[in-house]
Amino acid sequence: MDNKSNGKRVKTQMVPAIHNKVSLPIYLKDEDGEPIEGATLRFDLYNNNEDTFLKSYKRVTDENGKGDLTLNLYSSAKIVVVFEGDEEYEKCKLNTIIRKPHPDEIAKKNNDTFVEYRSERKREKDEIELEKKKEKQAILNEEFWEKQKERDQKGPEGVAIELKNVSLSFKIGNDKIDNLKEYVIRTIKRTKEKKRLFKATDDVSFKIYKGEKVGLIGYNGAGKSTILKIISKVYKPDEGEVIVNGNIAPLLSLGAGFDKNYSGRENIFLNGSILGYDEEFLKNKYQEILDFSELHEFIEFPVKNYSAGMLAKLGFSIATIVEPDILIVDEVLGVGDINFRKKSSEKLKSLMDSDTTVLFVSHSIHEIRNICEKAIWIEKGKIKEIGEVNDICDKYIEEAENASIEQTKKIKPKKFK
Repeated sequence: MDNKSNGKRVKTQMVPAIHNKVSLPIYLKDEDGEPIEGATLRFDLYNNNEDTFLKSYKRVTDENGKGDLTLNLYSSAKIVVVFEGDEEYEKCKLNTIIRKPHPDEIAKKNNDTFVEYRSERKREKDEIELEKKKEKQAILNEEFWEKQKERDQKGPEGVAIELKNVSLSFKIGNDKIDNLKEYVIRTIKRTKEKKRLFKATDDVSFKIYKGEKVGLIGYNGAGKSTILKIISKVYKPDEGEVIVNGNIAPLLSLGAGFDKNYSGRENIFLNGSILGYDEEFLKNKYQEILDFSELHEFIEFPVKNYSAGMLAKLGFSIATIVEPDILIVDEVLGVGDINFRKKSSEKLKSLMDSDTTVLFVSHSIHEIRNICEKAIWIEKGKIKEIGEVNDICDKYIEEAENASIEQTKKIKPKKFK
């Protein structure tokens, strides 16, 4: 029996009798042996030698489940019987076809509805898939922590970045003072609101080992970018210790720190010195930076005349002029126009594929999974969890989905009069 289209096929070779008249009776029965009345059968006639289709005949089974084709044949022929519909049959004996019991019918016989049966099957399948996923994740977690243990045994020389109980607070005020006059008046009258302290990071501690690719995840305002700026020495923490072993290429706000009145050429040396490159090194690398940035005709113009894309090009070219020990990326995976985005993405990929330690912040969980092996979950300025990237990302997504469901429940439609 072969499947074809929406029916089942049984091939039968017919040889004409002496009087050229042949008859092919087919009996359809259910699994209990009862005849199936009203089923449609199709008899397709082929030339047996050339396998050429000749003609098709349709028959409907009678109360005995019989569908009979009788015709005159003058040469050897082949007839293919097709049972139209999606039911399954099996041939038990000559010309008698028994329908197989369908799983849905079995469920119905046990007083289960079709929907309940399908739901149960889906639940069982989901449980099996979930169990497989848990087993796979358990293996990944075991391998991850074993590797972390091996790296930790190398001692301080194996650590690229370490934060020890790092905290940083900002003073925040709600006053909307637009000019100096208003500031002075409100100061004299003592009507200024007192500023409150906002703790951006709170007792943060973690280690990142050399060569690791680490993703920072968390909601907006969790403190991810603040941590990157502390590591990059943009911010100095109020408390705690920051240890960095190796030179850093921080791809944060590209173009930040440029003097708007200086030319592009002057800002290469200014920004390069901020990143820790000496003047001699920048002179040797100047042409390489210029070529990569593609800003030859604009390099002597003040950068205040540059577009945002041009500033990003120049900032990216300076930051990635050398292969750093540590690459810090904050949502920067492509800058400038389409051609430069392709070039910058390839440059980043080459850095990430090397032994460079990568600390990467992104709201794209897909990118975090693809790039990183380890994830640090930040929430309200604190470390919530550290672990194997897929494990942490799964927990983060699950919490985000549950939070969204709770938020949706709290939304009540407004009544309009």
